[in-house]
Amino acid sequence: MVPEPGLEPVPGFTLTGRLGQGAFGDVWEAVGLGNRCVALKFLDCRKRPASMVSAEIRLLRELSSLKHPNIITLHGVHCWGQYVVLNMERADTNLNDLLHTHREQHGTNLPVDQVLDYMTQAAAALDFIAGWRHSSLTGSQGMQHCDVKPTNLLLVGPVLKLADFGLCAGTGWQTHRGGCRGTPPYAAPELYRGTASPTTDQFSLAVTFCELVFGDSVFVRRSPADTPALGMPVELSKLGEKEYPILSRAMHPFPSSRYSSCKLFIDELRRAMATPLPAPRFIPRSLGSVSRPIVNPHGSTKTK
Repeated sequence: MVPEPGLEPVPGFTLTGRLGQGAFGDVWEAVGLGNRCVALKFLDCRKRPASMVSAEIRLLRELSSLKHPNIITLHGVHCWGQYVVLNMERADTNLNDLLHTHREQHGTNLPVDQVLDYMTQAAAALDFIAGWRHSSLTGSQGMQHCDVKPTNLLLVGPVLKLADFGLCAGTGWQTHRGGCRGTPPYAAPELYRGTASPTTDQFSLAVTFCELVFGDSVFVRRSPADTPALGMPVELSKLGEKEYPILSRAMHPFPSSRYSSCKLFIDELRRAMATPLPAPRFIPRSLGSVSRPIVNPHGSTKTK
């Protein structure tokens, strides 16, 4: 059995359309009583190790019980055929879709003040999990998301929500026994060595900021044979004088040389760029309509 419109894999919720397809599972929109929309993430247990599926479910359940405002909410977990189905909060869009919509409508990347507003919210979520003591964190200082990128930073109205904890790991843990090691060019160098540090997510957040504000032109062009861990993913020479020292420190190849927290990094970046808070936000014209951009927490996106 596979998901398709009209089916009811979760009692009370009918599938209406696929939101996206990713490496770790398809995400579908489903509608329940009162036209309540949720996102259902289907984890095919035949394609993922049972330990990885169970670890993600435990983590999401514990995070949801803590109810952090900048972490996506898990409503429930269900079994359906060969799938484990995660019933989650339905987002409006993600930062990757927002960036591309802004380029289409305005011909530019996102305004720096708006991006810093989103990065402040992301930093709050990342610092929260970095200091959170998970029940199985033996020998670890905290958790790192390990896959921070624009498609995993969702928007529910103006509120940013961190999503997709499938690669989340404790600092000092082995992060990719089966080849999982984050997503280039966002992944910090230590992920390619198989470990996460207390500042792994800060590196990825800095790369994400560069993409949203400066665009693809700042990324180092690599041949297919190159390994992302060989050098910096961003050409620092293309950054401005104000942000250069802050971003270069946050993306330092040695984890101990980065800022002590994501919040400190973003606060320093905001002061350097003299950007006020809060800032007016760009909201795509399609948001709130049936044709709004829709979210795939793992990669590609589609529009209904």
